[in-house]
Amino acid sequence: MITRLDIRTMIGKIAEVLDDDEVAHREEDKLYELVLKVIATGDTDDARGLAMEALKSKNISFSRWYA
Repeated sequence: MITRLDIRTMIGKIAEVLDDDEVAHREEDKLYELVLKVIATGDTDDARGLAMEALKSKNISFSRWYA
C-alpha cells in the first residue's frame, strides 16, 4: 500500500535528478507503474487521490525520453 505522501516523496526524487532527463523519465515511469499496480490490485481506498497525486509529476519540466 502506498499513500499520497509516498507519491510526493517519489516526485521529489524525480525533481532531484533533473540534470539527467533519462533518469527522471525512468523514475516517473516507475511511479506510474507502482500507482497503477496498487489501483489494479485494489490495495487502496484512495485510487483517485493516488492517481491525481502521481499526475502532478507532469508539472516537472524535463525531456521525457530514454534509450
